[in-house]
Amino acid sequence: MTSKDKEQERALAESVKFKKVIIPILIGVGVVAYLIWRTFDIDAFRTLSWNAKTVFFFGLAVLSYVIRHIAFSFRLKEVSDDAFSFKKSVELIFIWEFATTVSPTSFGGSAVAIFLLAQEKIGGAKSVAMVLYAVLLDTVFFVISIPILYLLLGKLVVRPLIDSDINGFVWTLWVVYAFTIFYGTFILIGVLRPRFISRFIDWLSRRNWLQRFKESMLNTAEELKVTSKELRTQSIGFHLRVTLYTFIAWIMRFMAVVFVILGVVQGLDKDVIDLAILFGRTEMMHVITQFSPTPGGAGVAEGMFGGFYADYIPKGVSTVIALIWRLITYYPYLIIGLLIIPNWLRKVVKRRRNER
Repeated sequence: MTSKDKEQERALAESVKFKKVIIPILIGVGVVAYLIWRTFDIDAFRTLSWNAKTVFFFGLAVLSYVIRHIAFSFRLKEVSDDAFSFKKSVELIFIWEFATTVSPTSFGGSAVAIFLLAQEKIGGAKSVAMVLYAVLLDTVFFVISIPILYLLLGKLVVRPLIDSDINGFVWTLWVVYAFTIFYGTFILIGVLRPRFISRFIDWLSRRNWLQRFKESMLNTAEELKVTSKELRTQSIGFHLRVTLYTFIAWIMRFMAVVFVILGVVQGLDKDVIDLAILFGRTEMMHVITQFSPTPGGAGVAEGMFGGFYADYIPKGVSTVIALIWRLITYYPYLIIGLLIIPNWLRKVVKRRRNER
């Protein structure tokens, strides 16, 4: 075995170490425990509804995440040109989501996903094309949906108007939105005009203050060329299908939070405007916390949850509801990833050794 092979296997092992799972769990649970200790109100807790309707909506929350996972699996199967079976795609989405939950940002998750997918037989170039295209599709969803929700519902879709910091969150939203458009446009231009982007990156990499990033920047340029070649050969039907899968997946992700809230707060399911506001705030919270410094936004999402729904959820119990939401949508990927990745890792290492 060469030193390079040993290094790759060590990198694989490092990417799924237990400490990478326990850190976000400790951060999230620690923040929740602190907030419950500081803000929990037993009288407010008793006003919540805990009955068969709660079970029904919690079941819908779980189902929405199952649908989300299936939609992303179909998308992965499609963008791999059926190199992966549906069963394999389901497994790889678990690995991809695991990478996202243990990485500080979506970019970090994408980078780990490229590394992990590259261990499959499709190779590194194809993995780059798949992940970059997935990022582009996700960007399209947010670029379209955010202004629509804001135009329909106004500032109320960001935070409760009773919040004195509403303008700060609105500005944060639009800054993140502008950045989303920027990197989405960059990837799109890279897909349509890869030579232009390559020349620009090559020029940029020659700046003295960017010299230490030169190699990674030039690799990015080559990856964009690969992505362009992969995607230009696809039909319109292909792009429509993967876009549909993307929209279904993200809508289901945000509906999970709505269902959790509907399960414990009475009467909200009878007003379409309330449902739209809950959905919109969930999306805005995701966007605003997208660049959290903690793995998977652990602690940050739980800490901000109550403020986004302050006019719907009693303050003294918002952290409890946030914990239920994360137990359904976040922690399962950490646990399931920890269970399936070691077996996947053994198969990858065994295949590599057999090939050598």
